[in-house]
Amino acid sequence: MPRHRSLGAWLLGLVLLGSCLLQAAWAQSCPPTISTVQAARETPGAAGRPTQGWQAVTLPDIWTTRWPDFTGAVWYRISWRHGCAAGGAEKPLVALVTSSINLAGEVYLNDTLLWRDASLQEPLSRSWNMPRLWILPDAALHPQANDIWIRVQGRALVFPGLGLVRMGAPAQMLALHQQLWWSQRTTFLINMVGSLCIAGLFAGIWLLYRKHALYGWFALLNLAWVLFVYNIVAVDPWPFSHTVDVARANAIAFMAFCMCYAIFIFQLQGRPLSRVQERSLQALTLGLSLLIVCMPEKHLLAAMQLGVRTHLLVFAASCIMPLVHAWRSRKLQDVLYASLGLGFVIIALYDTRTYYLKIPDPVLLTPYANLITMAVITAVLGSRIAHSMRRTERFNVELSSAVEEACRELETTLSNEHQLELSNLRLQERMQFIHDLHDGFGSALVRAIVQAERNADAHADARRHISTLKSLRDDLRNVMDSGERVNADMPATPSEWMAPTRHRFSTLFDEMDVTSRWSCPATWPWPPSVAFCMELTRLLEEALSNVLKHSGATAVDITLAVVADRELMLEVRDNGVGFDLSAVSQAATGIGLLSMQARIARLGGTLLVESRPGLSLVRASLGN
Repeated sequence: MPRHRSLGAWLLGLVLLGSCLLQAAWAQSCPPTISTVQAARETPGAAGRPTQGWQAVTLPDIWTTRWPDFTGAVWYRISWRHGCAAGGAEKPLVALVTSSINLAGEVYLNDTLLWRDASLQEPLSRSWNMPRLWILPDAALHPQANDIWIRVQGRALVFPGLGLVRMGAPAQMLALHQQLWWSQRTTFLINMVGSLCIAGLFAGIWLLYRKHALYGWFALLNLAWVLFVYNIVAVDPWPFSHTVDVARANAIAFMAFCMCYAIFIFQLQGRPLSRVQERSLQALTLGLSLLIVCMPEKHLLAAMQLGVRTHLLVFAASCIMPLVHAWRSRKLQDVLYASLGLGFVIIALYDTRTYYLKIPDPVLLTPYANLITMAVITAVLGSRIAHSMRRTERFNVELSSAVEEACRELETTLSNEHQLELSNLRLQERMQFIHDLHDGFGSALVRAIVQAERNADAHADARRHISTLKSLRDDLRNVMDSGERVNADMPATPSEWMAPTRHRFSTLFDEMDVTSRWSCPATWPWPPSVAFCMELTRLLEEALSNVLKHSGATAVDITLAVVADRELMLEVRDNGVGFDLSAVSQAATGIGLLSMQARIARLGGTLLVESRPGLSLVRASLGN
């Protein structure tokens, strides 16, 4: 028993398969044939289909070519018959496809309603870009001739009428419907999503970098295109309440797209429009938009045609001008921009020709071209952003290196300032020590001299001690005077610096019958510091003190001169008895020479000392 059931199931399947194959072959061999297509206006207020005024038409059809300014309902009658003879056999299934019904409508097979739009009154449904597919029911078919009745409700403003109508086998019509759905719906939806993403991306970039207006115009360009394409895919007039308002908004969106494209493409080429040209173009778009908004429906079509055609010229000019610039510059980048514009113009002309010549099964290239163009422009702008980011990264690296170098320099400067503070602190301590010497040891030394002078008349030793005390007093005064000059103003000239030392030692030289000659330049070779002047003064005082104490000279020459290139030389020369330089350096009394060498080392200079009977020379050479 189970084997019989299995065999029966196989036989039933083979019968059904054979029936389907026979049905498909029959549909292919005898397809339905459309004999006539007619159209007639519906009389306002009349019930039922028109009985007169029928005219033969060719699909796709725009009824304003026959009945200008007609707004209302038009009936289309499509008469057709099966391609196979009756013979009592079962007829194959027939499918019906329409590419568009502009704007809303209802479809009948003979007297049977197949489909009706959601709204046949304002606000009208929007089936103008919606392909539809129906399988014609056998129960509604007549044996021979049949009629498809399509009632279209539209307005003269939006080119009302009926699109392509095809009849045939369900499989063929399904393939055609899918093809129409792709070209009329899917491609534009992809355009909307892609353009909206691009608009959001570059709007965000522009908000972060407001000075780059190029990104802002590209975002507006894509946003305007999204608003324009929305009219193609929308199935109801939302957010508007009337078809006329939708037409106004769609025209304004297209004009905004053309205006934004013109401004953007010139900025993209690096040759932006002048402020006057840009403002004039914006004023033109705004003025025509206001005209379209304010114009009553009776004259709205003329206003929309004026605005759209004007902006088509702007768009064409913005596509053609890059060709001229590319011809002149011959640069690859300019050729790319020119190719984009030229491609736009060619595709627009092709699609316009397809529309006006009513070519069957048209393939519109605009959605593909726009998507590809926007992707290319996005890639170009993305490469610019990437280049800017790389430049920013290089700048950050250079800035980091510069900051590190500045930190090192700052560290060196702070170290120098610290050393300077330490030097100032030592100078302040020195001043305090000088004041203590003056107030303590100096006062005691003066009292000792006064007491010794009271008892010096009868004692020769007392007079010798008084002379010794006075010499100590003079040495102490030299120390205090040199220390006091630390807080004095910087000497403006070498003469001012030398004057105090010259005054003190010239008096001593005169008392000892020693001829002194002093010489110095008029100006400093560089601005000296306080520490430099003090060290140089102590060096000179030490050299002159040695002349007074040990040389027994009758003449001394003191010279400060500028030699070579910004080099300062201090020289003390006398005609005394001289001394043994090696013996003095090794003896305990050679502290003065060691002191001079230490001072000249702190100043970064060199010291030359020579001595023989009749000539002793101390020469210090200092550079900046």
